[in-house]
Amino acid sequence: MPDFNLPGRRPEDAASAEAQVHLLAADGSYELLSESTVPDGLGGSDNFFLFEGYNEWGMPAVAAHLHHNEDGQTFALAAEPAPTFAAGAAWLVQRGADPQQFLQHARGAGAPADARSAAAAARIMESGSRYQLVEHGIEYGETWALLRDSAAVSAERPFLLQLESAHHQRGYTLREGSFSSPQEVQQWLESRRTPLPPVVGDEVSVVVSPQASAARARTTGAGQRTTAQEPAAVLAGTSAVSRRAVR
Repeated sequence: MPDFNLPGRRPEDAASAEAQVHLLAADGSYELLSESTVPDGLGGSDNFFLFEGYNEWGMPAVAAHLHHNEDGQTFALAAEPAPTFAAGAAWLVQRGADPQQFLQHARGAGAPADARSAAAAARIMESGSRYQLVEHGIEYGETWALLRDSAAVSAERPFLLQLESAHHQRGYTLREGSFSSPQEVQQWLESRRTPLPPVVGDEVSVVVSPQASAARARTTGAGQRTTAQEPAAVLAGTSAVSRRAVR
């Protein structure tokens, strides 16, 4: 677990202070799966963390983004619970992390177990604000997340169900299918008598999205960079550390 005491620096705002308190309290209960550092070109730097560990939100993953401000005295910190490791990685990508860090270099349960899982994870990472979290749950030894797809191509089947099964050594297996309604999803979850239906618009490009590029370069005012302003949420229904998640 990284040291979030950050001696010599203070949180830049109340949200950063709250995130710091949460992560310090979680010391020893979260397992670090991925960590990367990206200089921001302005004298500061960004650290991106993906953790495994159940928490008060009932989610298996927690993502954290730490920005060391250019003044050398303050930091911005945000933490986000995620229903799947892919969703946690997607939140970090929208804040400027390299998607390849999670597709190729993550450890343990934070790494895709096969090419199919990597393709599904890449779709979420590169989706911008396309998907909104509707509901999530844990059943049959797996985590499922129901997402609403706002793309026009998915108008007839706008609900994407993702099923993630994680293993500490082998990584996570991610399977998905598109449905016409939440009721249809619930019926499938209860019976599981048929394979998952195909995903609508099943094209994946594992590249850095315009949103992620903008996140890496974002500035405010006279060139001062900040992480206090949230980027467009990858899963727009997920909550900040101070808010409870859907369930």
